[in-house]
Amino acid sequence: MKKPQVENAKLGWRAKVEIRQHVLDVVTPARARVFDAFAGPGLMWAEVWKHAAGYVGCDERWHADARCCFVADNRRVMRCIDLAPFTVFDLDAFGSPWEQALILAGRRRLAPGELVGLVVTEGTWIKTRTGTGWPAALMQAAGIARAAGGMGDKGMHDELIGRGLRSVVRSMGGKIVRQWRAVGSTGAQMRYVGLVIEGEVRAAPSESTG
Repeated sequence: MKKPQVENAKLGWRAKVEIRQHVLDVVTPARARVFDAFAGPGLMWAEVWKHAAGYVGCDERWHADARCCFVADNRRVMRCIDLAPFTVFDLDAFGSPWEQALILAGRRRLAPGELVGLVVTEGTWIKTRTGTGWPAALMQAAGIARAAGGMGDKGMHDELIGRGLRSVVRSMGGKIVRQWRAVGSTGAQMRYVGLVIEGEVRAAPSESTG
């Protein structure tokens, strides 16, 4: 796996657009079928995802535009629909995307050699730094039984995110082959991460000779 490309983004907007474009380029527009779990008014669709072969958004508000979207809680939608047709998942949460990431981990299994994109906006820095309430789903993804007060260190926070994402990818039956990340410049210290995941070849079961 190549070393992650890091950018200390002055503008979160630019980072979000560039990371999505990188993911789309690797998965390729012809193969990209996007599930945008936090679709909002369609800003990322207008900038990047409209070039994908397919797109389905999800938002609790209805937006009068040309996109195909569910108007519902994205967690309910992700638990109900077939996720197999989608090859890119965009989890652009204002805060914690980990509930959605865990649903994805449990319901989308990669075929050997299959490439899938995952884009995450992670905004839990303030909570983990101060110890005011670590998201339970982040703790579950990272394999932590209980929160240990305020984290304080940005490197530790990034390691927590990395552990969570690696766990999600393993559950999907894949490995990370490309990665991009950026850090917002505001006090929220938003993390923007893009991954391309490849389905691992599974070893054939050994035959019993007894």
